[in-house]
Amino acid sequence: MFIRILFIALLVGYFIWIVNKKLLNNNIALARVIAATLVVTSLVYLILGSLSYLIEGF
Repeated sequence: MFIRILFIALLVGYFIWIVNKKLLNNNIALARVIAATLVVTSLVYLILGSLSYLIEGF
């Protein structure tokens, strides 16, 4: 489960980094983008998983 989140965050973070570097000429660090993407992806996954658990649990 966590490996899937990590893989998705790496792909999305790399894509955001490429867009920022090529199109916007922003020199943002790849590690910072991937870390932020991982945190957001994990939070969304946890929120949706919690909601699913609560809805199906009752």
